[in-house]
Amino acid sequence: MSPLHWLTRWLPELGGASVPIFYDESYRLPLTGIETTVGIEPRGVDFTTWYLLEKGIVRPEDVHRPLPVSYKEMARVHDAAYLESLGQPETLARIFATDPSEVPVDTLLSNVRLVCGGTMAAARLALARRGPVVNMAGGFHHAAPGRGGGFCAVNDIAVALAALHADGFDGQAVVLDLDAHPPDGTAECLAGQEKAWIGSLSGSDWGALPLEVDETRVPEGSSDADYLALLNGLLSRMPRPDVAFVIAGGDVLAGDRFGRVGLTLDGARRRDRALAHALRGVPSVWLPGGGYHAESWKIFAGTVLVLAGKGSRRITARYDPLSARYQRISRLLSQESGSDDITLTLEDLEGSLGLGAAIQPKVLGYYTAQSLEYALFRYGLLAHVERLGYSRLRVEVGSTGAGDRLKVLGRAAGQEHLLVDCVVERRPVLGEPFLFVNWLSLRHPRARFSERRPQLPGQDVPGLGLAREATEMLLLMAKRLALSGVAFRPMWFHLAALARFRFRFADPVRQGRFEAMVRDFADPSVLETTRAVVDGRVFLNGEPYRWEPDDMVSRVEPTAADMEVIAAERERCHFTLEDAAPGAS
Repeated sequence: MSPLHWLTRWLPELGGASVPIFYDESYRLPLTGIETTVGIEPRGVDFTTWYLLEKGIVRPEDVHRPLPVSYKEMARVHDAAYLESLGQPETLARIFATDPSEVPVDTLLSNVRLVCGGTMAAARLALARRGPVVNMAGGFHHAAPGRGGGFCAVNDIAVALAALHADGFDGQAVVLDLDAHPPDGTAECLAGQEKAWIGSLSGSDWGALPLEVDETRVPEGSSDADYLALLNGLLSRMPRPDVAFVIAGGDVLAGDRFGRVGLTLDGARRRDRALAHALRGVPSVWLPGGGYHAESWKIFAGTVLVLAGKGSRRITARYDPLSARYQRISRLLSQESGSDDITLTLEDLEGSLGLGAAIQPKVLGYYTAQSLEYALFRYGLLAHVERLGYSRLRVEVGSTGAGDRLKVLGRAAGQEHLLVDCVVERRPVLGEPFLFVNWLSLRHPRARFSERRPQLPGQDVPGLGLAREATEMLLLMAKRLALSGVAFRPMWFHLAALARFRFRFADPVRQGRFEAMVRDFADPSVLETTRAVVDGRVFLNGEPYRWEPDDMVSRVEPTAADMEVIAAERERCHFTLEDAAPGAS
């Protein structure tokens, strides 16, 4: 590569540019079961936005808060009967692959309308500034005039384009749909519009699309080079747009649960460079579409990096947006309280006002109910629980024979419900003091178990979907108390499997067996594997296997000797299901 060619390629990245984005905390779906049952990371939009803000890619003044679209604006695209049906939990449950009992209708519809409003406002701003604008959610391309599906209730692109037409826009519109699935809903919404062109690369064949769609089927597992060649062909056929909508799909990664394209993160970044180059000087709206992989959020973060002229910047492999976010909030709380605390203690203030006649109970001798409630508020957990339909949230603390107890309670349907129940204590593990979690239950009593979301061992009601947030808070508590980390004893396989990215078994032999089990049961879901273990259908080296509860710890790196023991045990162990075990019927 010549020096001139290199300079030409990277020159746009030397300076960087501000990129307006539309985002709201309410973009997170208020559905608690989609992470474990469907494989959607409900925090994905937040992860991308937090990363961009923390790294200075997007400035706080570049963040715009959207307004929800009106029903009048949605009615330009969608049938009246369909819009009316969205008020029924059964309709939304079908679209979002969940049970009707889990659907807070008003909150979910507000979410959909807010995201749609973000796309519409982004389109208007893009026309005004003659450049790219980002909506951190959206790209609901499966929503058609009279139906929704595939997590798409309202077609935000079609609604935004209809709003532009109502404003007087009469130019060439282009939709570049780079999600891994076909734009069936968008095709129906824009059918017959002469100045609307849809180009798509998808890894799934959903049958014939209208002739107006330039659809290219990507062979399953295509290489980056093959995909980019198909993209170049698509871009060469694209008419010169006066406005463009880009779905920079996050479901194109190899290993995506529902995508079948197979790109690397680098391939996705090169895709976005090609798109940005083709749309230079064009008003454009960029949307994330779908993504069902642990690293899907990194794709759209990379998209914004490209638009900001920083496309060569890499995202650290081990970067955890949630952990980074919580640590930042912890630092802010420390500054507010004037100490290295992660919460505010109100006992001194209450005492000075003569309000603290009785000694307040404290969790681990430190955290009062008020300080914990304030921390839960600042970390955003209370707002999320309120979106699920609970009000008048309050925190109680006390002691039990197994340790100190923290409870979060809230009201719904005229009664108070226990939502969080946690019992912790200080306990030595591996000769070091840990914050040991004897019990943690995150409860969503308004939801119910169903075929889509079956009851797991140890559950009496479905969960709140906040296990990762709870883990981060506990880790910060352990840090504040100068403990070595957090530990717990998973009584079921699914608890260990869900925690394995932050925890490992303290016993290296036990960790080796667990890693072998995760390896051998990569195909069945966590829920299916848990049930197989409970039903006695799992075999270890041909012998019946029963789950072995043992301590798991965080923040403790295994020694080189431990790693050898783990590897040896992992190679020794081979797990099978009953129908694959020797002699099994």
